[in-house]
Amino acid sequence: MTDTSEWADAAALSYLCRYRDRPRIQYLCGSPPRVARPRPVETLRSPVTRTLADARTAFVAAIKQDTPGAELARLVAVLDALIAWSTARPEQLSFRPPTARGATVGFERAGSKAPFWSAQVTRGVGPKLEIHGKVGEALSDTERAAVIETLNAYSRDVLVDGDRLRIGFGALKNAAAQAAVLALMERLLSRGAAPPGGTV
Repeated sequence: MTDTSEWADAAALSYLCRYRDRPRIQYLCGSPPRVARPRPVETLRSPVTRTLADARTAFVAAIKQDTPGAELARLVAVLDALIAWSTARPEQLSFRPPTARGATVGFERAGSKAPFWSAQVTRGVGPKLEIHGKVGEALSDTERAAVIETLNAYSRDVLVDGDRLRIGFGALKNAAAQAAVLALMERLLSRGAAPPGGTV
């Protein structure tokens, strides 16, 4: 014969389930175990930089992730040389704030918003300089070939016509390479045309 108290509990539980009295159900049956919800994985993001000083700081911090010691100082010296060359021409070039998060430093043609050069750090690859612009038709085939030839003369990565015009900072540590590339940039800037290539 069923115990009276058990029968009463069963009847009460049936009533509560019918009318969905959740607090009383939990009181009689005990609260179900709480399942911890997984938290979204937070990824570290580089802050968006708005000033040249901030962009340089973020760029140097990104280089440090792959490059220690004396080599770091030499790569930073390349960056500082590019910045010094650009800031010495305020009527022609102005700092271009990065359009996205990441370690990027770049300059654009003053008053036109057309990017002239940028440098970016890629993990495992290191920093690279890119000379780029929109006026591809302004350079003849001979001139484009001369630009590529100059970069290839000092870079391990061989460029062909149509490639984005890039050269690693490792190559630009060499004084002759740095002088040649800056002279190339001077010619392109003074003639009012940038070489063909990608956009920022």
